[in-house]
Amino acid sequence: MTREALLLGALLAQTATAVWAEAPPPFTIEPPAGWALAAPAADNPSLVLSLKGPEKSSFVLARVNPVSLENRAAVRTFLSDVVAGINARTRLKFKTAPNVETASYGNGLTATILRAELDGKPRMALAVMEVDGVYLLGTLVSAVPDTLLPSILGSLKGTGARVAGASAVAETSDGQLRFRLPPGLRARALSPRERRMDFVAAFEGEGAEILILKLSDDGTPVKDQPVVVKGTVLAAPGVQPRTLTPVRYLMTSAGPDFIYASARVADAAGEGLFLAGYMPWAYWGYSVLAKGLKAPESAASLFSSLSLGPSAVPKLVAASPRLPVTRSVAVFSPWTSTAVLVLLVGAVGWFWWRNRGN
Repeated sequence: MTREALLLGALLAQTATAVWAEAPPPFTIEPPAGWALAAPAADNPSLVLSLKGPEKSSFVLARVNPVSLENRAAVRTFLSDVVAGINARTRLKFKTAPNVETASYGNGLTATILRAELDGKPRMALAVMEVDGVYLLGTLVSAVPDTLLPSILGSLKGTGARVAGASAVAETSDGQLRFRLPPGLRARALSPRERRMDFVAAFEGEGAEILILKLSDDGTPVKDQPVVVKGTVLAAPGVQPRTLTPVRYLMTSAGPDFIYASARVADAAGEGLFLAGYMPWAYWGYSVLAKGLKAPESAASLFSSLSLGPSAVPKLVAASPRLPVTRSVAVFSPWTSTAVLVLLVGAVGWFWWRNRGN
């Protein structure tokens, strides 16, 4: 077997580490000049496509488990592990570059790239990307990877297919929280505006949409967080105050407490439920906003499956403050942080504007 054939086999083997349900591919490609689609691997359901190119070049695109793309250290660790696996299978000695880089293409795709050398020459480029909640790894082996990678990634075209079950695990963009998604709930990409507002994750499903907001500078005392949760619910447009539930408590599987409350709302889309929640995490916290008839059970199921993400520090998370869960709280308190309430009310307004007419 030639070295190139062995290497292609190793690339395909590396993509087989995760098992996915049969699903339509999120991408199709019109191969660049000199490239052709290779025969699919029937026993590798994570494979999206593979190409063979000139001078024994090869490219493999596969679904992978989620990785926090905004955490460059986590991305580099992930891609370095892939290279290490390839080296182990091929007995070659690819050496990775010290840093990753980000590139965007005319088709709207943005990828985080790690390059690798063989015998002191550039011979491989790995690119990880996320599209509609699906995480993909592209691996190019070539004598000129810097030249060929843009032409390949720029030729990928989204099919618009919803990939059911493809995101069994999802992480927040800051790498702190990792969720095993309950049935019927899937991760979606954050919009640029949501990222600017410090949202770190978004989920959607039948009867529920959930957004998670990072509160890095929350000055509200922990004992008053139930007040903020209730106030956030009551700030929702069309809320029916008499339907406000008591603050409910859930101990997450990661350890920190999660509290939430909900109420009925009525808007142009009809009647539904709006939920607000809060979870302390290390020395900051996360606010949760959800809308839909299944918002409470979806949020509870999501946080029941919470675990530490790749950027989380276990000692800091273990030291997260405990929330008061045994005493009743008033709806308003003079100690509640005005800045935080303004932030959350603004977030609620954005959430409603985003969903108007849906």
